[in-house]
Amino acid sequence: MITMNINGKTIECQEGQSVLEAARSAGIYIPTICYLSGCSPTVACKMCMVEMDGKRIYSCNTKAKNNATILTNTPTLMDERKSIMQTYDVNHPLECGVCDKSGECELQDMTHLTGVEH
Repeated sequence: MITMNINGKTIECQEGQSVLEAARSAGIYIPTICYLSGCSPTVACKMCMVEMDGKRIYSCNTKAKNNATILTNTPTLMDERKSIMQTYDVNHPLECGVCDKSGECELQDMTHLTGVEH
């Protein structure tokens, strides 16, 4: 087991786990698009970017590191996520009346979470 600090919370995780997996197992939310149900993880969505020891990393493909300090919601990261969601939403209308998800849409939830207006 290794120990990390995420947003001021000390967590333990298995060596070899990704930062994203470690955060999720500790109940810490890091947004992703490529991990939405029905999608395959691709390291392409960039939504899971966090700061680890002052450097930006993709939490989905970076291994947890002992004694690392991770921040998931800095103002800069939040601004970048908003910009990413604006790009996704250009090609994905959020009027979901005809969608099979019927309002239970993680993409729609993420749009609202990041503050994108449409």
